[in-house]
Amino acid sequence: MTRSSGSSPAREPRFTADHMVLRLGRYLRLLGYDVFHDPRLRTHELILISNRENRIFLSRNRRLAEQYPSPHRLLLLPEEDPVAQFRYVVNRLSLDARQAFSRCAVCNHELRPADRGEAAGRVPADVLEKADTLRYCPGCGRFYWEGTHVRNTRRRLGIDGERVRC
Repeated sequence: MTRSSGSSPAREPRFTADHMVLRLGRYLRLLGYDVFHDPRLRTHELILISNRENRIFLSRNRRLAEQYPSPHRLLLLPEEDPVAQFRYVVNRLSLDARQAFSRCAVCNHELRPADRGEAAGRVPADVLEKADTLRYCPGCGRFYWEGTHVRNTRRRLGIDGERVRC
C-alpha cells in the first residue's frame, strides 16, 4: 500500500492503521487523510514506519507498549465499532471534511480528475453519461464518481459539506 499521496503536499495529520482498525483507516481516507497500512507488514514494522514518517499510530491494542516498540504518536481507540472510532478520531483531533472523497480508499493515492474518454468501458455506461465528475486513482486504476454510495457514506459518517457531524 502507498505511504505517500503523490505530488502534492500531504495533508496533516497523517496516520498509520494497525490490523485492528482497518475500516477506520478506510473511513479516514474517505475524509481525505493519508492513512498508511500494508497487510504484509507486522505491527512492529508498521510502528517503525509510523515513527519514521511522524504519523499517528491508530490501534485498539491496550498491550501495545508491552509487545512492540513505542509509537512516538499514538491514539488508542476505546471503541470497537468503526463508525464510533471514526467519530472519536474526528472529535479528538478536530478533523474536517474539506477534502472528503479526494483519496483512494483502497490504496491511499490522491485522486485526479478523469475525462470521460479514459473512463469509457471502465465504468458503467449510465455513470459515464450522468456523472458530473469522474476521478481516477493513479495507484490502482480505480474510477470514482459521486453516486448513491457516496451519499450513503456521507450519511453514515456524518460528513456534511466541509465538516463532520458527530
